[in-house]
Amino acid sequence: MKITMPFRRALAILTIGAVSTLAGCDGGTGPDDRDPVTPEDADAIASFVSEMDFLSLGIMTLTAASGGRSISRTAPCPAGGSVSVSGSSESSTNEQTKVVATKWTTTQTHAACAITHTRGDKTATAVVDGSVTTSGSSSYQLPASRGGLRTLLSWASTTVGSTTTKVGDRTSTCAVDVKQTYDPVAKTFTISGVMCGRQVNITRGLGR
Repeated sequence: MKITMPFRRALAILTIGAVSTLAGCDGGTGPDDRDPVTPEDADAIASFVSEMDFLSLGIMTLTAASGGRSISRTAPCPAGGSVSVSGSSESSTNEQTKVVATKWTTTQTHAACAITHTRGDKTATAVVDGSVTTSGSSSYQLPASRGGLRTLLSWASTTVGSTTTKVGDRTSTCAVDVKQTYDPVAKTFTISGVMCGRQVNITRGLGR
């Protein structure tokens, strides 16, 4: 588990990477909007909220290995509005094995978070409001020598909540209920559950 980027820079990267992701929540009543959220959209949104939580926990664990810590950060969205992350974590270290166990809860809040995206040959702006909350636990192995990399051993989290996304005059409410687990052998995360009425089941590598 290696997270070294400052919060604003890392958040900007994640937000920009989710431009097409958040477009998947737009709704409407036109003939092409009968099924506004595709399976690909739902997968991308689920990946976005999971990566945001991974980043938030990483920022909190950059401090001392043991004890409690908290996060409360706000960053601007690419086209206006903001994304805020708040939460706390509690860690303990096994001095014999040098394994750090952590439990945490974080909340991501979108406040008129505007993101310009491209769908086909058209450009539109998605304005996102709402919150999702994640509760989870993880563990990692401290490096044998100072300056070495931490090794992620386990991760299990659940994210729930709801976001409202508006594109033009079309608005859709997206319910979020997804779980994320880590396989230390394959070094992959699995994200599964329901996003915007779609079943999601995603496998991605560590650091993606």
